[in-house]
Amino acid sequence: MHRLNGEDAGFLYMDLPGQPMNSMAVGVLAGEHATLTLADLRAHVASRLDELPSWRWRIVDVPGDLAHPVAVRDPDLDLDAHVREATVTGDRTALEAWFAELAEEHLPTDRPLWQVWLVTGLDDGSQAMVLKYHHALADGVGAMTTVARVFSDLPFEPLPPVPGHDARPFRAERVPGRLRLVLGALWMILGALLRLPALLARSVAGVRRVRKERERSDVEVPHYAGHAPRTALNGQGSPRRAYVRASLDLADLKAVKEAAGVTLNDVVLGVVAGACERYLATRGGLPERPLLTTVPMSAEPPGSPVRQFGNHFWSFTTSLATDVADPWERLQRISTISAAGKARLDALGVGLVADWLDVLPPALAKRAIHGTLERMADPGQDADASILVSNVRGPAEPFSIGGRVFSDLHIDGPPSNGVGCNVMVWSYGQRMLFGILAYAEALEDPQAFRVALTESCAELVALARSGAGRPAA
Repeated sequence: MHRLNGEDAGFLYMDLPGQPMNSMAVGVLAGEHATLTLADLRAHVASRLDELPSWRWRIVDVPGDLAHPVAVRDPDLDLDAHVREATVTGDRTALEAWFAELAEEHLPTDRPLWQVWLVTGLDDGSQAMVLKYHHALADGVGAMTTVARVFSDLPFEPLPPVPGHDARPFRAERVPGRLRLVLGALWMILGALLRLPALLARSVAGVRRVRKERERSDVEVPHYAGHAPRTALNGQGSPRRAYVRASLDLADLKAVKEAAGVTLNDVVLGVVAGACERYLATRGGLPERPLLTTVPMSAEPPGSPVRQFGNHFWSFTTSLATDVADPWERLQRISTISAAGKARLDALGVGLVADWLDVLPPALAKRAIHGTLERMADPGQDADASILVSNVRGPAEPFSIGGRVFSDLHIDGPPSNGVGCNVMVWSYGQRMLFGILAYAEALEDPQAFRVALTESCAELVALARSGAGRPAA
């Protein structure tokens, strides 16, 4: 067994009534490729289990919340309970509505925290394959490893052994008893106390570096949390979810990137900013202050081994510059502020906050999460962010299983803590695919937001190709 790190455990603590922390993905098999059977899918998943170590883990809580939970290889893994089939009649919007309903449901905690669904019955004869797993199992890096193995039968190099677990892949582990859990927790507490002096020293040094970075720069970077103006996109209150997918041409986004002299992630943020402006125009309008978003950064050094599990990242807050009317100037502002925000997080140390979460007692972590939720329930309080946006690099070629090619494959993350809309973006072949999962109150018209994304992108592309836009001096 092994103990979850502070970030992993944090996502478990955030999993509250009305706020399931499900990460998801949906792939579409169309036309001649829509021939997958439930037996095929179960056989495929079974063949991949050695490459998906976290899919065997049952999470076990520690008595008295003395330490973060532990993960144990489930001795009773039942593949039939995890790989299932559903019939959905209707078009793409019917599939999206079913997907939203699935996102509303918490994963059972008496078994490993994942599901795979085969969806049949759609009007055009296509099939869908849906992955659902708990965010506690993996961040974006781990998710890419997982998605590549679940949605394809490509050969991959073996993953490194998982520390704390038997090296034999099919070796189940006995669920630890109360005494073993308590003794392990006390040992962890002792280790945390011994690490505190070095962690405090790193924190002081990091704060000093951030102060120097701030003095060197004249760019105003938003505070990390609690300073985003509330809009309709921060709506929440019921367990209901809304979901929509969008597809943009990767070449178009790269054309904007080159013309503006910014990063591809800046362009994605610019597209989302324009979409928010359009969507909110008839839903209370934009606030005077700019909308804010958080941008995740990996805490792992370049060249780290491939991994399928664990959360090792932190985020910085940046502006969507919605107080700038001109879309090209807005894109430049986003790029400038994002670069400064990244520099300050680098100065602090991307892994510093995560290391503090490792030593933070679960009781304090849970209290902080509940405090955030109480603050977010107050409409008079600012939000931590206006919208969540993540962008990762996907495969150069579409994935396939047994020659069946997934024409579309969208990835998605959970809305949470008062940020009602989560936009997950990745490149898939020659397209950028957007998956938007939100509280139903935050995204009352999902299709309108999809159209807004398309229009926002088209506006930036037109400026780039007309020569009206140019890189900042």
